[in-house]
Formats: sequence, C-alpha cells, structure tokens
Amino acid sequence: MTRIQLVCTDLDGVLLTSAGGLSHDTRRALAEARAAGLQVMVATGRPTRDALDWALEAGLRGLLACSNGAVIWDTCAERVLFDHCFTAGQLKQVLVWAERSVPGGVLGLDTEHELTLQPGFADLVPDCWPHAVSADLIGRATAGNRAVKVLLAHPELSPAQLGGAFAGALAGGAVTGLRATFSTAHFLEISPEHANKGQALRWAAAHRRVPLAATAAVGDMPNDLPMLRQAGLPAAVANAHPEVKAAARILLPSNDDDGVASLIRTVLR
Repeated sequence: MTRIQLVCTDLDGVLLTSAGGLSHDTRRALAEARAAGLQVMVATGRPTRDALDWALEAGLRGLLACSNGAVIWDTCAERVLFDHCFTAGQLKQVLVWAERSVPGGVLGLDTEHELTLQPGFADLVPDCWPHAVSADLIGRATAGNRAVKVLLAHPELSPAQLGGAFAGALAGGAVTGLRATFSTAHFLEISPEHANKGQALRWAAAHRRVPLAATAAVGDMPNDLPMLRQAGLPAAVANAHPEVKAAARILLPSNDDDGVASLIRTVLR
C-alpha cells in the first residue's frame, strides 16, 4: 500500500464523539500524526464560521474544508485559500425552485462568513448553529460575502425525499450546475456542482503536493462519498450510512470508539 501522507476526516459523527467533543485518545492520535509529519485535514458540512471557530478552539492547525468543501481555510493564517461559490443566477434559481416547488419548506443560506436562516428553520433542526434570521436570503449574499450552500428543511419531508424532488428539478432544467446531498436527517444541502468534499480533497492534495494515492478519507454520511471516491484509502466508521460503508475499503470502529485514531495509527505503522 502507498504510504499515506494526508488523512481527510469528516467532523460530526466521525472525528467527534456523539457528545460533540474530541476524545482523549483522538487528541493523542492527532498529536502523534503531527509528530510523524502526517497531515490531517478536516472536511465538514458545517457552516464556515462555526467550523472555523471550532477548529481554532480545538487547536487544529492546517487545512479546513467547510460547507461540504465549498470553502478551504488555512487555520494557521486564518484566511480562505479556495472557494467555490454560487453565481447570482444559480442562487436565484435554487431559491425560486424551493419556494415554488416545496410548499412548507424553509431555507437557509451559508456564505463565506455567516449563516442566515429563514424564520422557522431552527425549529426543525436540533442544536442549530449560531445564525442570523432573515426572510431575504438573496440580500445576505454580497460580493464580499458570497453564498456557498443553500439548506432546505421541511417539517414532513426527509432529506432523501427533498433530494428526489431536487433531482427532478435538475432533470427538468429548472435548476442547473448544482448538486444536492445531506449530512443529517434534518435538511437537504444544495451547492454548486463542483463544490464537494472530493474536489476539496483533490485541491488540498495538489496544494500540499501529495499524490491522491497517498491520501486517506474517512466519513459517515452521503456528503462524504465524493472524498471517499477520490482517496487512495477510503474508510468508514462503524456508525456510517450504508452507502458510505459500501464505498469504503476499510471499516473502522465508531466515532465513539475512536475510529479516526485507529485509522491514524494504522497508516503510521
């Protein structure tokens, strides 16, 4: 097996325990990776501001892909290295489609610097992230605060059902150049077509001059599939969605049993 030089891991449900923290053993494994020169990158669906605040608080030093890979931060320099944002036309397309075709749906907008939710969205999502509230999402996206992800929640429809409706819109041409996925059971996530964790891993590997064959990726939900398909060593935690397990070459212990720590130590042997 090619020696792994870069590990890309999801955050919630993978690197973090079910309680939402880093276990002692995972912290120790991350320290062992740093000491050995193994690069660890976090790729999360979390909004940019929330993900960056977490990374700085946790002492993560390196690359951080937020909003399903739409934005990549250098946490050492605290600056954006790469982003893939909606055009004004794409953003209008998806908001108009959702408002016309998904009665009862509630929208959110993730930008480079903030998360804005329409009234009622947070009521549908347990432990919702810090956010602003506004019905005018287009008005929140500006030249200096570009949109990277649209969220769609519904009181009765699951993300998979919402994704089916979105796939129909794509097939019918109502929306173009976009893709949808989900990382929780509470909402659908819509992004520009090439904004995904797989493209983020490709960019990071090229940026760090690491061959893709020398990368590993570990995830648990469908939004992690693009990075597992790009990685030289795709892995899934035991608590992963069935599609993610099927895409993995190795199955790790669950997030509560330090699955990422196990992966790090496997590649360091």
